[in-house]
Amino acid sequence: MKTLASLTAVLVLATAGAASASAADARIGWSDLNLASVAGADAFDQRVEAAARALCRDARRPGSRLDDRAFCEAAVRREAVRQLPGAAQVDYAASRRAAAY
Repeated sequence: MKTLASLTAVLVLATAGAASASAADARIGWSDLNLASVAGADAFDQRVEAAARALCRDARRPGSRLDDRAFCEAAVRREAVRQLPGAAQVDYAASRRAAAY
């Protein structure tokens, strides 16, 4: 099954000390999805959102006690799409445009 590589690197930057890097790790499967379809891209988005919520639960701004979950979740979403292979990124982007119309 195809999965995205670990999102640990982006989360280490986003959480900056909130939790240990080994605790902030996720793999998001996508091989069973047709990312060229709106339904497949929606399912991928749901998986990414679930991973982002779990990984960013305790995210804090660097050097602060302020919650920065929104920044962390956005970083997870960007990194998940970035880690898709090129053709899958193109399919995903095209299906997102189709959904916007």
